[in-house]
Amino acid sequence: MEQKKKKKMIALIIAGVVLLGGAGVGTVIWANNSNKDDRTVETKQADLFKGVKGLELDKLYMEVKTKGTDFLKDITYDKEVVKEVLVDTSNVNYDKEGTYEIVYTIVPVDSKLDSVEKTVQIEVVSPEKAEELKKEGHDVITNETVNEDKKQEEAEKKEEESKGEEQNPSVENPSNESTGNAASGSNSGTSSTGNATGNNAVSKPSTGSNNQGTQKPSTPSHTHNWVQQYTTVHHPEKGHNEQYVVKEAWTESVPIYEEVALTICNTCGADITGKVNPHIEAHMLNGENGSYRTEWKTIQTGTNTINHPAEYGTRYVVDQAAYDEQVPAGFKCSCGAIK
Repeated sequence: MEQKKKKKMIALIIAGVVLLGGAGVGTVIWANNSNKDDRTVETKQADLFKGVKGLELDKLYMEVKTKGTDFLKDITYDKEVVKEVLVDTSNVNYDKEGTYEIVYTIVPVDSKLDSVEKTVQIEVVSPEKAEELKKEGHDVITNETVNEDKKQEEAEKKEEESKGEEQNPSVENPSNESTGNAASGSNSGTSSTGNATGNNAVSKPSTGSNNQGTQKPSTPSHTHNWVQQYTTVHHPEKGHNEQYVVKEAWTESVPIYEEVALTICNTCGADITGKVNPHIEAHMLNGENGSYRTEWKTIQTGTNTINHPAEYGTRYVVDQAAYDEQVPAGFKCSCGAIK
């Protein structure tokens, strides 16, 4: 009986060990699968970043007051991996020197992946600093480079359009051409008929021989006398505002005064401040009055320097006065016809 109980206990213990071992293995497998998924996501996100070209720089330089920069101009990406690349430049103050940040966002095609961001510093510098950076070999974005990029883009666009036209030449509509010729032939026929009728009307003799002597030549057709016509275009005045100096900068020296107590000898009226005793003693030894008094006086103790900046005013300067221009506006004949 005791033997059976022992066997039963051993069987229970073995079953518990198997269950615990199975749970442990399951936990390990789950953890490994989780780590594998994490590594897969990280790999895909790394591939996402590799799929974009043109984001290698971590810092850009721009001259102050540069406008119209396309920060996505040189950026290309693999459309099988990357859906789009966005740029946020809302933190950049183009009119103030300083260091700012622009944020590029790479949006994946796979919606299960998170978008990847890259922050790039952009330093807005003065024109003088921009020149120094250029000499050091740095690329600096300026209004000049922006305009050059736009011109190049327009030239490339025109070149592509030109190539497209060469590859797909326009084909004339044969039916229209045929119709045009037919119409022309019809008009020609009509013209011939008209001419024939006209000739009969002018040159055909009358049936009576007496009427031939009174026959009159046809009236000549009107010849247009075209006269150039003009229209008046008014050009308003052009000018600009400019500053001028009302008062030059100047420096003002303002004296500083203080009330001070002075000791005055009553006998000789000397200022004996700080040396009362020797002075009074000398008078007394001479049998003179040895008294003194205190007087308050305002004296200058220093000078305050004030720098006043220059004062400016604004005035309007005329660059070009208003004027009227006579612009050609076609031709007109005395009969009223215009062209």
